[in-house]
Amino acid sequence: MKKAICMMLAGVFCLLSLCACARRASVSVNGTPIGEGVAAYFVDAARQALPDATEEEQTAEAHRQIAEYVAVNSAFSERNLALTTAVKADVSQSVNNLWRLFGGYYTALGVTKQDLLLVETSKAYKDAVMADFYAPDGDEPVSEETLKAYFNENYVAFKSVTGFLTTADDSGNAVTLSDADKQRLTAQFEKSAAAINGGSSVEEQASAIENTTANTETVVVHRDNPNYPDGFFAQVSGIENGTAQAFVLGEYIFLIQREDITDADRNLFATYRTDCLRTLKGAAFETVLQAWSAAYTVTD
Repeated sequence: MKKAICMMLAGVFCLLSLCACARRASVSVNGTPIGEGVAAYFVDAARQALPDATEEEQTAEAHRQIAEYVAVNSAFSERNLALTTAVKADVSQSVNNLWRLFGGYYTALGVTKQDLLLVETSKAYKDAVMADFYAPDGDEPVSEETLKAYFNENYVAFKSVTGFLTTADDSGNAVTLSDADKQRLTAQFEKSAAAINGGSSVEEQASAIENTTANTETVVVHRDNPNYPDGFFAQVSGIENGTAQAFVLGEYIFLIQREDITDADRNLFATYRTDCLRTLKGAAFETVLQAWSAAYTVTD
């Protein structure tokens, strides 16, 4: 069985490699060649973004992404920007994690770790250019007061324990808990919320309830975060800062201890400023990038 799996994986990577070679060609931007590995990355990204599209449509999407990549790198250079040491460390860690998990896949495509570093660094460049573009003295200024107000109104900070109102049957299928089990679990969560409000911690209560997941470090999320069910932001926003509450949404039960997102001593805004700006102005900045990218012609 193990040998068969290994042979199957080898076949998959061989197929990926053949596919990448068949689709790979020397690519130029305004007549200047771009690295084949970087080009191969964007060819694959286009195929992932448009899996049901024709080859011509996928090629057009790859060209669009490559033009944006060059436009971002050019803007970063022209504006004399620099990445902070912390951002460089984050990029390096991201590349190491991606390579550890998908290095074999990238290699089959013809993408080296250095190519991946170039692409991930350009993503950091994009955030830096966006921040410069919307800086108080930038092209289209957004004041710190406006950005902070948006952050305070549209983000929440909390620690949490999450339980599940479903379980698996003998065949591995998800089934809803019985009413008795739901009541038992709800009582546990409400008891833990009361304990936290009485001086206990999320960490202590998380270990007291089985079959749960916990965020014992502060989590900050936007109101439209897709990783949480509808109504989550409204529920958390209704909890008084510093207190805990249990509530049910869909197939989940949550124990939330809300934290003060405006706490000046913690300054969560500074940590999440880029994410906040991206949420507020990301769509508009994509339009700006589209205009910049039009100056770059990509040819095979």
